[in-house]
Amino acid sequence: MFFSKNKFNFIILVIFISSCSTMNVTQEQVSSGKVKTVKATSSAASEGFINYDSRAVFANATIYFEFDKSNLTSKSIQILKSAVNALDENDSISITLSGHADERGTREYNLALGQRRAETVSDYLVLNGINKSRITVKSYGEEKPAILGQDESSYAKNRRVEIN
Repeated sequence: MFFSKNKFNFIILVIFISSCSTMNVTQEQVSSGKVKTVKATSSAASEGFINYDSRAVFANATIYFEFDKSNLTSKSIQILKSAVNALDENDSISITLSGHADERGTREYNLALGQRRAETVSDYLVLNGINKSRITVKSYGEEKPAILGQDESSYAKNRRVEIN
């Protein structure tokens, strides 16, 4: 499958912290695209002493790009739709979009390309209802490769935007 082959990692983790009570995982759901949601509630809540439902999500995803391109592919749009859903459900989460490029090209060009890629992802999120104030955009160009190597497989894994 394309997702596992390119190690698309998109994980949603729901954490609830309640003072003076223990946590028990009560439900886990897994959907396509390796999206995981865990709903945690305290034992006191399950016994009826406290009536609330509080959730937080932490999402990590990687969007990959074609050589010298900053446009989204259909596979990256699928990942971003999941990110939009997670962010819609959790208004308190802010994310950082880190744009990267492979080592081909000048340092300046790759920084600009990483910026364009991160801005493309940001624009998609904003167009789908995510407030721009929740998004930080950075570009690392070729400075932080995911994979060391000088072949197409390595280059392909370095042409990315990481959502953290």
